[in-house]
Amino acid sequence: MPTVIHFIDVGQGNMTLCQLADGTVLLYDCNVTDENEDQVLGYLEATLGRRKRIDIFANSHRDADHMRGVAKIHALHPIAKVWDSGVTGTTPASTEYREYMALRRSLPTVELERQKRWTFGRSVVRVMNSKNERLPDDANAQSVVLKVEHRNDQGAAVGSALLAGDTDAQTWRYSILRDYSAADLSSDILLASHHGSLSFFDDPADDRNYFTDHLEAIAPAMTVISVGDNAHGHPDPKALAFYEKYSTGSNKGNKLARTDQSGTKILTLADAGGWTLL
Repeated sequence: MPTVIHFIDVGQGNMTLCQLADGTVLLYDCNVTDENEDQVLGYLEATLGRRKRIDIFANSHRDADHMRGVAKIHALHPIAKVWDSGVTGTTPASTEYREYMALRRSLPTVELERQKRWTFGRSVVRVMNSKNERLPDDANAQSVVLKVEHRNDQGAAVGSALLAGDTDAQTWRYSILRDYSAADLSSDILLASHHGSLSFFDDPADDRNYFTDHLEAIAPAMTVISVGDNAHGHPDPKALAFYEKYSTGSNKGNKLARTDQSGTKILTLADAGGWTLL
């Protein structure tokens, strides 16, 4: 079976559904709002079938737009296990935070460690970042970053996607690039960090230059930006220019895909190698 990854259009937030090669269903973040509830829950039902469980809910970090509506999802598609970083979020008094933590307490939970990996048939999920003593005490910087790889019979990766959470330039400069080589990081598809925020390139310790070493190492064919109407200026025009510059392009020359412009995008990583993004 291929590995199929759905970058679901949820407005200003993130929700990435991974159907792994052995049938495991992993949901990376969610953002179910009053406005998009029918659309998003309907998409899950159409994709998974009624009452099909979600084996793993992986929360990149405890911001509302990455965990909103998780109880509604759990009611329709029971979640078996939670993965998260163990890092306290910035809004513990919010409804979304309390709802997520109640679910977390009720289910088996794994606090992810950097450099761990899990194998699901031909799919491999690698933890590139999680709770991290090298970084500022900041939920965004310590976001869970996952790399999803599809492997052939010989165990070689033949397709991959990198899910960057809301990580910033410091995360990559002072941690991830120290732990992983460019070969480890190289990915066909990149889910842009923080909805296309400039923080992915703007290191406060260097006020003269933007940081792009990480994007050069990842060297994605295409970058997907999960974004909706917002007051934060996402995606940032300069960030878009960097993604355009360092994404190598599909066989049709496409380098960027935005959920606010083209809706949900579906990535298929094939057994024979190669990928499609529709």
